[in-house]
Amino acid sequence: MAARASLAEQPLYPPRVTPPPKPLSLPKFVVRFISNPLLAVPEPVYHEPLFSYKARRSRICWITAPDLVKDVLLDRRETFPKTELEQRVLGPMLGKGILTSEGAEWRWQRQLAAPLFRHGEILRYVPTMVGAAQHLVEEWRSQGPGARRHIDKDMTRATFEVIANTLLTGGESAVGRIIEEKANDYLGSISWSIAYALLSLPTWLPFPGKSRMHRAERDLRAAVAEQIRARRAAPEAADDLFARLMTARHPETGEPMSETQLVDNLLTFFTAGHETTAKALTWTLYLLARSPEWAARIREEVRAVAGDGPVSEAHIERLVVVGQVIKESMRLYPPAPVLTRVAAEDTRLADVTIAAGTLIVMPIYAIHRHRRLWTDPDRFDPTRFAPEREATYSRYQFMPFGAGPRICIGSAFALIEATAMLATLVRETHFEVAAGHLPMPVSRVTLRPKGGMPMRVTVAAGAG
Repeated sequence: MAARASLAEQPLYPPRVTPPPKPLSLPKFVVRFISNPLLAVPEPVYHEPLFSYKARRSRICWITAPDLVKDVLLDRRETFPKTELEQRVLGPMLGKGILTSEGAEWRWQRQLAAPLFRHGEILRYVPTMVGAAQHLVEEWRSQGPGARRHIDKDMTRATFEVIANTLLTGGESAVGRIIEEKANDYLGSISWSIAYALLSLPTWLPFPGKSRMHRAERDLRAAVAEQIRARRAAPEAADDLFARLMTARHPETGEPMSETQLVDNLLTFFTAGHETTAKALTWTLYLLARSPEWAARIREEVRAVAGDGPVSEAHIERLVVVGQVIKESMRLYPPAPVLTRVAAEDTRLADVTIAAGTLIVMPIYAIHRHRRLWTDPDRFDPTRFAPEREATYSRYQFMPFGAGPRICIGSAFALIEATAMLATLVRETHFEVAAGHLPMPVSRVTLRPKGGMPMRVTVAAGAG
């Protein structure tokens, strides 16, 4: 027994990207970037505060020092606006909604949605979050001990159920299936689209999967447009984001949102509203399967806090260990692994001259594993987020949801959702990684496990 306990407590170094030791030539950079953008980030980025790269017409500056990140995202945000690259890559699907718009157009959309993401409002949704997790536990239990599951897909469905029954009441399961399938089609080839944008290649040039991306874009927008039509025809309307968007008026013109703007924003919330939490939960369950001692600590805490009853809104702040595990998981595997801006004019960062048009990349994945910011950064160690240690970190050192004015509007929603669902899932369920599976992190706007996340799931008798 002692030998088994000792083995379980061995330090865990989960799969990580191995960066090239030095900057790549442009052809090699492009090849690696298309395969997995994280593979193109050179090793110096993981231990230097700023690192520049120039090849032909392409200029990239990676910044990782918290003070420089703050300078770009907050102090001089007018000098470093969002990039046209983002609009070119995500615009065809998300239009000019809250994620991709800029300036006054972004501000009024953000102000409109903000009341739904207040802490008190979010806590009202905890029973729905717990319910989605319980439905999944019941499904797992019905399949018997050791059932093989695609945990990444399970998390996607469960978090979509939450979105469909909270912020976007009335989202049908059929829409969920379309979004899951078509979003994967769209993101599957997105590295080609980003690479073409980085190289300033014309948008009409073909690349593998481009036609599939276009079909996915059309199908996604059509599904959400149909959802809008169905909601307009409903005799009763809930007071949710749907209703607020449809009754919103522009503060200057008094005009309502156009049909296109409604689709832009609803599709943004349908996709981003569950995708990041799904990925966070997927990676967290993987880490817990590899760290049974931390899974045991979570079970002990949940039973001490919630007993045998469901997790409630009153329990969330008391689930300290659950929160530490989620945060450490998002440090190692940030759901959104990269942020970008562009230098709008010639300027300086630290003591480096930055030319206008330079792409400023804040590689969250590398910042979260930076040698100067974290001790033993590749190790899974949730005690990093014990309250007294977390208080010492810069706000621009741990950024799973970004930072500054454009921080993800749903960050608090996602953390509360992840806490409620993880506590519910782990309390009575044991997870085992499928034999031989090594899930390497791959950036496709969100951070995905290569090959998915097949796992063996066993629910204790009487759970659910």
